[in-house]
Amino acid sequence: MVIETTIILRLTAAFTTMYLVALGHSIFEKSGILNLAIDGVFFLSTGVTTAVVVPLTWLLTARGLSLVLSTTLAALTAGLATAIIGIFMAWTLTKLPISHGAVGLSLMFLGYGLGIIAGYEVRLRVGSIRPYTYPDSLGIYLAILAITVLIGLLTYFFIFKTALGTAIRACGENPHVALALGASVLKTRLIAGLLGFFIMGVGASFFVLLWQKYWDIKTYLLGYGWLAFTIALAAGRHPIVLIPLAFMFGGLVEFSITLQARLGLQADLAKMLPFIAALILMIIYGSTKLRRIFEPPGSLGKVFYKEERTI
Repeated sequence: MVIETTIILRLTAAFTTMYLVALGHSIFEKSGILNLAIDGVFFLSTGVTTAVVVPLTWLLTARGLSLVLSTTLAALTAGLATAIIGIFMAWTLTKLPISHGAVGLSLMFLGYGLGIIAGYEVRLRVGSIRPYTYPDSLGIYLAILAITVLIGLLTYFFIFKTALGTAIRACGENPHVALALGASVLKTRLIAGLLGFFIMGVGASFFVLLWQKYWDIKTYLLGYGWLAFTIALAAGRHPIVLIPLAFMFGGLVEFSITLQARLGLQADLAKMLPFIAALILMIIYGSTKLRRIFEPPGSLGKVFYKEERTI
């Protein structure tokens, strides 16, 4: 029973982290902006979470408040911090005729640096982050799981059933046509950047608060953001299709050591399993009808620049 509960907790934490990061990334790319900053944003969120949750826990627990409150507020703070990056990225790539790839990769490395600055000092001071994370409670984990799935369902409704969601998809397919039909491409993308990066930041904070329950400056080398990128790409950035893929990839990452023991694999090969699965999935995605079913927005990564009219 204890083993089964532990497996549920670990799988739930892995899914929640990967799903929310992939979901936020999908919302942003639906607006037509290529997000190559995702891995840096992931690490930045973990650094901000580490920097915020420790002093916040000290402050709130001294007042008799719950640890769950401080961890939740830390997650929301990380979301707000990364939302600033999303707004900046949306504004820059809509107002200026510059490369999506150049901006995204620059912000990725900036995220690595800012994440180290944010979390390193606190990490050195307290050592282990585990005492400042969510308690290992089945009830808490299942509640977070339910909220995560609900967010996904609400996102589906928002993207496909509302006027603003339609505007986001229109900007992703052809921003010039969307502009001609009366949509503000800049405002729409700013909203997508704010919402998408906020969800990404909250999801990445769960890496520290719910899943691995540690933080280190080498975390950014593990590429969790790129795994979320792959999940979103293979799912066609669809909020519902993301769910099973996030479970699969989260499970592979979390239980790679278990698979190593049961299958007799070398440690390095076991660590490669999620990335091998990602490669296989991309090959399947690119060589079958899935490429058409889940094709990216028509203007994803393309420069949009509205010239000023002159008389």
